[in-house]
Amino acid sequence: MKLQKFKENNRNQKNIIIFTIACVLLITGVFLYKTFATFQVVENEDLINGDVSDPGDIYFVFYKDNQLTKEMPQKGTGYAYDYEKSHCEVPGKEESKAVPYFDSIDWSVTVRGMTERPTKCTIYFYKGYQEDILKGSDPVLERPLVPVHIDEKGKVTKADPSQKWYDYEQKEWANAVILVDETKQYEVDQEIEEKDIESYFVWIPRYRYQLKESEAPFNTYSSITNPETYKIQNVEEFYSKIGGNKGTSEAFEIVFENITETPSNDNTKDGWLTHPAFTAFNSNGFWVGKFETGYKDATSTSTAEVNNEEPSKVIIKPNVYSWRSINVSNAFYTSYNYKRELDSHMMKNTEWGAVVYLTQSKYGRCNSGTCEEVRINNNNSYIAGYSVKKEPTVGTLVYREYEKTDLGVDGPNTYNYTNQISKLSSTTGNYTGIYDMSGGAFEYVMGVMQVKDGTPASGKDKDNNSGFKGPYSSCTDHGGKINCNGNSQNITGREWPSSKYYDLYDYNELEQQYQRGILGDATKEFGPFYGVSYNGNNPRYVGNYYSDLADFVYFGGPWFLRGATVGHGVDAGVIAFGYDSGSVSSNRGFRVVLTP
Repeated sequence: MKLQKFKENNRNQKNIIIFTIACVLLITGVFLYKTFATFQVVENEDLINGDVSDPGDIYFVFYKDNQLTKEMPQKGTGYAYDYEKSHCEVPGKEESKAVPYFDSIDWSVTVRGMTERPTKCTIYFYKGYQEDILKGSDPVLERPLVPVHIDEKGKVTKADPSQKWYDYEQKEWANAVILVDETKQYEVDQEIEEKDIESYFVWIPRYRYQLKESEAPFNTYSSITNPETYKIQNVEEFYSKIGGNKGTSEAFEIVFENITETPSNDNTKDGWLTHPAFTAFNSNGFWVGKFETGYKDATSTSTAEVNNEEPSKVIIKPNVYSWRSINVSNAFYTSYNYKRELDSHMMKNTEWGAVVYLTQSKYGRCNSGTCEEVRINNNNSYIAGYSVKKEPTVGTLVYREYEKTDLGVDGPNTYNYTNQISKLSSTTGNYTGIYDMSGGAFEYVMGVMQVKDGTPASGKDKDNNSGFKGPYSSCTDHGGKINCNGNSQNITGREWPSSKYYDLYDYNELEQQYQRGILGDATKEFGPFYGVSYNGNNPRYVGNYYSDLADFVYFGGPWFLRGATVGHGVDAGVIAFGYDSGSVSSNRGFRVVLTP
């Protein structure tokens, strides 16, 4: 691929060719400005040799608010890149394979796919809508994302990004869609039919949050190794122990921030921490799949169980079957290659945590300092976007209340996405939030335990692993009981991605070693933890917040799962976490994130 980058500054750098163009040409009635410009040759350095008469030149025309200008607008002046209007062409021809992409952090235009010279690129900027409380962490739009409104009935219309199209202060999160036909154009306020939508995404703005050590829900410096086992005599007794109906429901304190601000790194009591999901990618935020990833064209629960890397089969929308029975490496590379130009990837554990904390704040499901639990998707056909009619609680409803339905059909105890009551299973309590984070499929995230030599584990053993190369966690030295028949590592698996794409956790042989959690991943900060025994059964481990499932990764299950499944009932929740080997399972799914 041939790439070139235009930057607004003119600093000298290696492999950067600086040239001055002093002439103005008149082409088809539009002035073509050749201004002071810096071109960075990313590949194929022979494309530009500094001679302005050379046919390798790329010429740029800039527009601000549809007015021709001689230069790009300055960064930080409220302007946004208009990806729908911006384009490249070969003068004298109608079409060009070259496509411009804009980096809002680096404030630069990258041209990809140039095959002919000269090439003219016309770049448009508009005064984008910004919400004051976000402090510049507003949504980043890049092709093929289309900004949309979703009204109180679930109707989707194209939004005008220069006008108000989100309101986090009122719990209305920014939504965008990717169309089945990415070339199709819609007018502002025109309805976008569901059949034309391939995927929905929701913007999570960059923020910092406050740490608290001493009181629930925060347990920042937890060193718990043996949670208190609490034998249930009656429901009221346990709820009294953990602080009320299903536990604590306090709100997180969150302040949005811009990437230009110095990150907050005060990890002491009452300090403020810039959430690590944003610092890992040096981003102003990220787009998260609004639903569990589905398998395109699946016609039944079983036909959505496919263990392949197939980016073309990604579909993220309601009333489709969740993609399951896929190992972690295939899920990762499916996500990674879905929209590479938007840095698509499989959701990390800390990115899940970033959504959780925003949900458990006044911008999500909290009012006046207390929060309402996100309802479980209890559809046992694993259809995205469903909600239980009544959230299960021990003693008031059957512990596990799930049921199968056909696509888009309500059941006796479950609502499909088009039924407006399903909004109670979103992170905002309305249609702008994120779904399936409680129940549905148990979602694998990119959070993995390292073995004792510091490398990430491929999985439990040769029959139960992620498909990545690396040692098996159950084959490391745990008390001298090694029995792996000479198969201690995966030597033929797939290569690991860059470390920014996964969270790494310390090794341990016990799943209740919560002190290994990463600040921001929504694990150890939700203690203290309890082993709860019902009717003399083995204890289930839960956190202090909603009494959600709390099983940490260990040598028998080195990969994190989030949200729990339809069958977990009262255990399920956005905070719930568990473990597995990274291998195929019929109730394990995954979610896609974009970081443009």
